[in-house]
Amino acid sequence: MKLANAINYLHRLVSKSTIMKLIPYLHFNGNCEEVLNAYINILDGSGQVVARFGDNPAYPVPEEHKNRVMHASLQFDDNVIMLSDSMPGHQVIHGNGVNLSINHSDEERIRRIFAKLADGGQITMPLEKQFWGALFGQVIDKFDIRWMISCP
Repeated sequence: MKLANAINYLHRLVSKSTIMKLIPYLHFNGNCEEVLNAYINILDGSGQVVARFGDNPAYPVPEEHKNRVMHASLQFDDNVIMLSDSMPGHQVIHGNGVNLSINHSDEERIRRIFAKLADGGQITMPLEKQFWGALFGQVIDKFDIRWMISCP
């Protein structure tokens, strides 16, 4: 029943609007809960672990995998990011083909977010005024997720 409640929660979370939304779903190799808590702090958001792999009696998993996160959600401003640990036997390999992009008009907030994402990560483009007038930078955070941060 817990898993059914989790699925219903996720459905309600993403179906509040009649406007189509793209919701990123990030996968990790066993540290999803750490990532969720870090992003809650970095993005001044809220979130929760909705289900763990051990919650589903129809899908047996190895004992060491039972407490890993099957579904989690992060909300900040009007955004949602879904998160999960990898399935048993699957390895997540983060690539360079996708960036999460945050745009906000509050320069102080953008600088704070960029600094927190860069802590323990790698700045690939410093957060600076660009020729098109925006404050813009890129960073790979300590969880190997690529971000583009902009303040128009």
